[in-house]
Amino acid sequence: MVRPVSDRTPCAGEANQAEPVGQSTYLDRLMRRESFAALWPLFAKGPKPAKELTESYSALEHLRPLIRPGEDLRVVHVGDGAHARTAALFAIKTSAHNISVDPVLNEPLVEAWRNDYGIVRFEWRKARIEAVAAELRALPPMRTFVTFVHAHVAIDRVLSLLPWQAAFTLACCLPGSQLSRTQHVHHSGSDERVLSAGRQFQVLFPSRTGAYGGA
Repeated sequence: MVRPVSDRTPCAGEANQAEPVGQSTYLDRLMRRESFAALWPLFAKGPKPAKELTESYSALEHLRPLIRPGEDLRVVHVGDGAHARTAALFAIKTSAHNISVDPVLNEPLVEAWRNDYGIVRFEWRKARIEAVAAELRALPPMRTFVTFVHAHVAIDRVLSLLPWQAAFTLACCLPGSQLSRTQHVHHSGSDERVLSAGRQFQVLFPSRTGAYGGA
């Protein structure tokens, strides 16, 4: 039986309530939505679910203003972990086509979750990004974003392998690798709403010298 997912607020009068503020803002927003019940089975399996929820939500927060209404958009989530967490969040919160890429992805769990909740625009590749980059380049042309939320990769090297128009990266555990040194930084900063020591983020556009990209 498919359990339908709604992103509506659970309380009828919530539209009149103040928007959450402070360090717990992302977690408060997520927990006030009916869709939280669908996301929780994936995030709860991680050792620090609140940290990981807010990290993934930061990517959504900073990329969502770049999404054009009604457009066909693909988002590739690199190093998305065993449970495809960021792709799952984007699949529920946006109309983008999402591809989660990670060599340790738990396919039976993720497939069961997708079927249980009837999630669409959500797929995965159980592989290192280098192994599927050629396949991703061969997909039908579409404006493409890339996220590096939980990824332990050298993002400039990975971005050189993919067609993309915007990317989000979070310092997380390896800021020397997970922050770009070569791409154009559209905006950056420290996202204090991320419940992690690694709060430094960048939203990137392709540099003019990049092999791929475009407006």
